[in-house]
Amino acid sequence: MKITGQKAQVFIDNFNSTSVIVGTGSNMTEARTKYFVLAKGTGSTIPVSDGAFFIAPATGTQITLKSGDKVFKIDPERFCKTSASFELSMGSVDVGDDCDPGATISDGIVSLSGSLAGLFRYDEVTGDFDNVTDVIVNRFLDIVEDSGAGSYNLHPRSDAQIYLLTLLNSGGGSGTIENWLFVPINITSMSLSLGNTDPQSKELSFSRGEGQPVIYKVPAK
Repeated sequence: MKITGQKAQVFIDNFNSTSVIVGTGSNMTEARTKYFVLAKGTGSTIPVSDGAFFIAPATGTQITLKSGDKVFKIDPERFCKTSASFELSMGSVDVGDDCDPGATISDGIVSLSGSLAGLFRYDEVTGDFDNVTDVIVNRFLDIVEDSGAGSYNLHPRSDAQIYLLTLLNSGGGSGTIENWLFVPINITSMSLSLGNTDPQSKELSFSRGEGQPVIYKVPAK
C-alpha cells in the first residue's frame, strides 16, 4: 500500500514551564497524553530514556511518576501544511589505509533538518492568529497585545524548545497502527509571502533540537 503526503498530519507544541509535571510517587499519567521526558528518578517506570517521547496507555493502568521523574505534557496543535520535508544524514570517518584504501565508517551522529510550508491562519471570529502561527512568529519577533483600552501585554521573543509531531498515516481505522515521527526542533528561518493575488503563506526551515527523534508506533484509537 502506498499513500500520499496528504495523509501526513503535522502538529506543533512549544515548551511551557507550566506544563511540566514532577513525579511525587503517587501522581500518574493521563490516558493517551503525549509526554517528553525531561528527567527520570530512581526506580522510574517511564518506558523511555531522558530526552525521549512517549504516549500514556490508552487503556489499563497508567504510569506512576516516581520521585525525581519530570515530564513535559505535550498539547500539540495542528499545523495545516501545504508541504513538508525531512532530511536525515549521518557523517562518516575516513579509516582508509594502504590495506583498505578509501574505507570509511559511520561517525554515529545523526543530523536531521527539514522544512514546512503553510498558510497564515486567522481566527474567523476574532481575526487573531491561530495558536500555531503565534508560536512560530514569536520565535523571531516580540508580540505586543494592545487591548485598545490602555492594557498592553508583551510576549518577548521566545527560544523555548519546539516539538514537532507528524502522523505519517492518518485516517487508519481502529486496530491499525499509527506511525508518528517525533522530533524536537529549532526553527532556523521563516519567510512570509504576501503577494496581492496569492494566499498569505509562511515557509519554515528547522534543524534537530535537544532530544531524541523517534518513530513511534501505537494502535489507532
